[in-house]
Amino acid sequence: MTRLLIVDGYNLIYATDRYRKWRDGDLEMARVKLIEDLATLQMFEDYKIMLVFDAAKTGAKGSHHANILGIDVWFTRSGETADQMIERVVFKGGYEGDIVVATSDYNQQKVIFRPGVLRKSARELVNDLESTEKELKTTAKKGGRFRLEERLDSALRQALERMAGFPE
Repeated sequence: MTRLLIVDGYNLIYATDRYRKWRDGDLEMARVKLIEDLATLQMFEDYKIMLVFDAAKTGAKGSHHANILGIDVWFTRSGETADQMIERVVFKGGYEGDIVVATSDYNQQKVIFRPGVLRKSARELVNDLESTEKELKTTAKKGGRFRLEERLDSALRQALERMAGFPE
């Protein structure tokens, strides 16, 4: 079953060196690079990814959502922190699989801890991103191609197989 990976975007950008060259001068580019990295990770891992950015100190009236490269990107509403939005998603339930929350905010890690919710530090997630990047480069050097069934999530792949008449 697909796991839901919830990423505290600014926490990841500021807690690691991976996005340092962009975060101080071009925060928008740091966000774009993070989205690209997560989209690549999603190709290799069985994750549905939700990326949350904090808009608490802006004048935004409501939260903003977009699906970019298959990543659900959220900006919180004014007065709401990314931590609050993440807590709401985790405790609202509704997701049938495991939830992984990626943040290095220790208080947030303590608050969200419950059965079915796993914690991942920003450093651990960056290690995953770097491993995925290496795997992608290795595959490209070998001239390998990704097969379609490797890029589809398991539920979609199973539905297509049933439609094609493959045995279960």
